[in-house]
Amino acid sequence: MEESWLTIITVTRNSCCHHARVWNRVFSIRATMLIRMSRPWITLPTDPLKVYFDMCIIKYFLDIISPNNDMLDKMNRLFATFPEVDKAALGFPSGWENEPLWQ
Repeated sequence: MEESWLTIITVTRNSCCHHARVWNRVFSIRATMLIRMSRPWITLPTDPLKVYFDMCIIKYFLDIISPNNDMLDKMNRLFATFPEVDKAALGFPSGWENEPLWQ
């Protein structure tokens, strides 16, 4: 069953808020995919059940609400602080930072 993007964000938020594991989790709900995107989106093959996909949804909305947001900078600082985190376990594909969404 596919769920709205807001449902996906809610599940991710609740997982984080209640200190549930998200770094290598496979979520059980799949996001509905839009047929036509009005803004830059991802192009690399991505597992929609991993947290990276949820982060992309959040970034998509954040770019609409706050076009000059610093989400990417904050993520990069977090990854620099914790280099032992396996981004692949989060679902980040190789070359993710070059995706149109993250530019």
